[in-house]
Order: sequence, then structure tokens, then C-alpha cells
Amino acid sequence: MAMGLLLLAPLSALAQQGDEAQPEAFPQERGVYLVPDRAPSGDLDTLFRELSDREMPDERLEGFTSYQNPALGFVTAADNRIWRDFRTYWSKWIHAILIVLAVAAVLGLYLWRGSQGYERDARGRRVARFRFLDRVVHWTTAISFVLLALTGLTLVFGRQLIQSWAGDAVFGALAQGSLLVHNQIGFAFLLGILAMAGLWVQDNLFSRVDREWLRQAGGIPSGRHVPAEKFNAGQKLIFWIAVLGGLAMGVSGILLMLPISTIGVGWMHLLHGGHTIVAALLIATIIGHAYLGSVGVSGSFDAMWKGDVDREWARTHHPLWIERLEREGDAAADERPRPEPAE
Repeated sequence: MAMGLLLLAPLSALAQQGDEAQPEAFPQERGVYLVPDRAPSGDLDTLFRELSDREMPDERLEGFTSYQNPALGFVTAADNRIWRDFRTYWSKWIHAILIVLAVAAVLGLYLWRGSQGYERDARGRRVARFRFLDRVVHWTTAISFVLLALTGLTLVFGRQLIQSWAGDAVFGALAQGSLLVHNQIGFAFLLGILAMAGLWVQDNLFSRVDREWLRQAGGIPSGRHVPAEKFNAGQKLIFWIAVLGGLAMGVSGILLMLPISTIGVGWMHLLHGGHTIVAALLIATIIGHAYLGSVGVSGSFDAMWKGDVDREWARTHHPLWIERLEREGDAAADERPRPEPAE
């Protein structure tokens, strides 16, 4: 588009000749020219202002070019303006609304129910829950997602929240760095998602037990714990949202790095729109996941940080998992008293 605008500059004077100008009269070497009755008039600054006017008619504004690439034959189109409005306006509202709703839900749940506690095992016994590999994959994926979210939100809200007080130069450098980090970290995130799917998919398949958990909304309204396997239905939902959403974000992000001539403008619009919406949904989901995996459910953070949990924590939140371990004879091997520190 920028090349087309530069080629239009020498033709602004021709627009003053009126509607009698005929397209056939323009020599081919003059490059791009507009339909005469729609040609902007005046100097180059006026041309840019008119082409960026939000009130410009919706029809496709096009002309002809001596270049072989037909994409240079038009200046603007209705679908491009729709995408521009989504990218510069609606995407901000989508992110803001979902993030605010997620934070409000977390605060409301904490004020309503507080942190879910449990009775600690009298003998200090603990049960292995996640292997070292599980934790490496989880934290690699989690850290890369946080970096993706921060750099992505910088690009979404940066003009309003950073450029207005830090200035163009600072924001320009920050935006360029954010884009570079975003594109590189995206590969680590996608690999982490694939590893998570391979490691945990078997334990996250839904069963009849999950119906009762969902029917009781996880026991939140009643305040009672609902029996669950190694992962309850809520954790399984978060797993599938993370895996499917992460795959969608990773694939669309890679495709968006390709030249527009490869994927086409239409596909770029769809991929960018889907990437933005899925990213906002994932950020909101992970806010809830981070709360429930730390402050919301006391003792949960140990599972992914240390790899094991208090036996009574496991029996309180995942009794069916403990019962299965006992039936399989694995509980005795996994239970380990934690030594008390010397005084």
C-alpha cells in the first residue's frame, strides 16, 4: 500500500483536471492511477489524510498499475478497513473486558470462599504427584506464556498506556523488542503445549465422575469437596482450553510470520483476528488457573513446585486418585515422611 501511495503522489495534479480525464489516456509508465471521479486532490499530505479518513465510502478504491503484482492495483478496500478497526479498537476492548472479568471473578471467589484449607497429615506423609519432567514442561510453558502475554499486551495497549507518556522513541523501541521476543518465545510455548498434551492427556480424559463434579460446580456453592480423580473436571477443562487454545495460537502465530504474499490478505485478517481472541481467552483462563493453583486452594502450589503434596491434601481434593494408588500398591512407595528440621 505504501508503494502505491508513493506512486500516486505525482498524479495528484491530474485529479484536478476533472472527470473528463479518461483512464486510457494515462501512459503505462505513470504507474498507479485512480478512477478519475474518486481521485483525491491536492498534495501528498492531503492524499494521506483522505485515504485514512474513517468516513471514506465502503467501496473498493482501485486503479491500475504497470507492476505485475495485482495487489498494487488498489489503494484501500472495505475488508481492510474492517480489519484495521478490529486491530486498533475492538481487540483492545476484547482483552480489557475478559481480563477485568477474570480478575473480578478471582477477587469475588476469594471474598466469598477464601482459601480452601485442609487438615495436614499427622505423620507428615507426602505423596508424589508430578515428576521432574512434568514440572520442567509446566514451568517452561508457563514462563513462555507470561512473556507472550506481556509482549502481546504491550502491542495491544502500548499506544494508549506507554506512548502517551514515554514518547514515540521509547515506545517504538519497546514495541520492536516486544515483537521480536513474542515471535521467538512463541516456538518455546508451542513445544511446551505439545509436551503437555503428550504427558497429561491420559489423565485429562473426561469420565462419568466429572459429570457429578460439574453438576455441583466443584462444590463451590455448597462448600463441600466433590470426589475427583488425579485431575477434577475443572482442571481438565483448563487443560483442554490451554492445549487447544495454545495450538491455535502457536499455529496462527507461525503463519502470521510468513509474508503476506504467501498467506494472502484475507487469511492474514482471519489468522490475526483468531490469534487475538484466543489469546484474550487464554489470558483470562490462566488468571483463574494461577489463583486456584496457589492462593485459592492451599497446598496446591507444592504439587507443581516440589512435585509432591501432603497426603491429606490429596485425600481431601482427589480421594479417587489416592484410592487408585492404594489399590495398585503404589501409595506405599510414593508416601514419604518429610523430616522435621533440627532445632
